[in-house]
Amino acid sequence: MSARRAVVVLVSLVAVLLGACTSPPDEFDRAGAERYGLQGSLLGDALAKPDVVFTDTEGQPYDLRTETAGELTLVFFGYTSCPDVCPIHLDRISAAFQGADLEGGVPNMVFVGVDTERDTPEKLRSYLDRFDERFVGLTASPEEIDRAMAQLQLPGAVIPDDTSGDYTVGHPSQVVVFTPDDKAHVVYPFGATEQVWVEDLPKLETVEWESVT
Repeated sequence: MSARRAVVVLVSLVAVLLGACTSPPDEFDRAGAERYGLQGSLLGDALAKPDVVFTDTEGQPYDLRTETAGELTLVFFGYTSCPDVCPIHLDRISAAFQGADLEGGVPNMVFVGVDTERDTPEKLRSYLDRFDERFVGLTASPEEIDRAMAQLQLPGAVIPDDTSGDYTVGHPSQVVVFTPDDKAHVVYPFGATEQVWVEDLPKLETVEWESVT
């Protein structure tokens, strides 16, 4: 086991015990997702990608709808100083990208940094490169980030008033998945394992959704 993986495993245990950084999920339907052979949670209604133009780690505008059109895309709102949820999600997804049998190539993994005081484009790039250099890091104004989360029915970020020192940030703990129809039908909560992603990613490439979702 690598040193980084050992740290992630240790942090995972701490996160389970303390529940740090997580936000309570909305009402999700896990039984519904099972109809499609998926292990995530089915949303009541499919959601469109946010109409927010972010800024990427090169300082360039990044229109999520345009840049990821027709492609399997995972979106997660977190922060680079997160001690538990963020590194665990990213580590497992990175590993799954290596192990999944994907006909359409590696999906987009989009990480939006909600801690705008510390999550500069440069820091986002350095942080994400620890997991996978293909991961996309995005930022925007706090108002735009909150608007994007609201469009995905996720709670906004909770940042303390005093940001002079080290601090933790409340943020959604779910990964939102947009399938090639450019809609989000399922989310994956904190705790989704590498194996869950390995098994579900190929299905998410080709799943045919019923019109009710």
